[in-house]
Amino acid sequence: MVQAHKLDLAYRSETGPVRKSNQDTIGTDAAAGIVIVADGMGGANGGEIASQLAVDLLMQYFADDERNPVTESDHELQESLSVINNAILEAAEQMPELQGMGTTLVLGMFDENHLRYAHVGDSRLYRLRNGKLTPLTRDHSLIEDMIDKQVFSSPLEAIEAGVPRNILSKAFGTAPNVKAEISKTDIMAGDIYLFCSDGLTSIVSNKKIEDELLSTDKNLIKQVDDLIENACNNGGTDNISIVLVSIDKAA
Repeated sequence: MVQAHKLDLAYRSETGPVRKSNQDTIGTDAAAGIVIVADGMGGANGGEIASQLAVDLLMQYFADDERNPVTESDHELQESLSVINNAILEAAEQMPELQGMGTTLVLGMFDENHLRYAHVGDSRLYRLRNGKLTPLTRDHSLIEDMIDKQVFSSPLEAIEAGVPRNILSKAFGTAPNVKAEISKTDIMAGDIYLFCSDGLTSIVSNKKIEDELLSTDKNLIKQVDDLIENACNNGGTDNISIVLVSIDKAA
């Protein structure tokens, strides 16, 4: 018999100790199983506008009760995501001061037994299962491109060689026809899923994230707060956004 699951969810978006504004945007609908984290970029509030536009358009899209984002085709989902890219490009064309704005995106779509996810840029999705933290996404970045070309063997090697860690190879609003990477996985009771912007992962190591999520004496809200405080107190200069989703057995 297939076991159905329910979601417990906590989230927070923090401007951080350095930035004057928050260009990250979070969107969630626990009942529909939707989680979105977008990290905007661009001057004159462009990043804030781009990330908010992306989240608003997706939440409107998923509000259609006849749509099942977990089971629809990759082509259908890709088409819905292309609307975001086009909308950001059009907004920048109408307002020259917003030229160059864009946004990363990581999107999760849960049903009773599966998680479908899509991402563009360096906002990430992780899964904690059986005590082990596993990245489910791979950054669309200059560093990862150079690793693909075997210039470097690891992100750490590239960073130590002076390659900037924040240069993206792909983001919505930066070029026509930007395509998201789409995947699907099963979910199990006991899993924890972490959706986050790079304001967390550029400061807090995967090992520290794993240790925090293994803290059984804390609820999800406390874990979110502690991860953000860890980033802020250890040199964080960026906005930080986190969504944690715990998978529990249905009652």
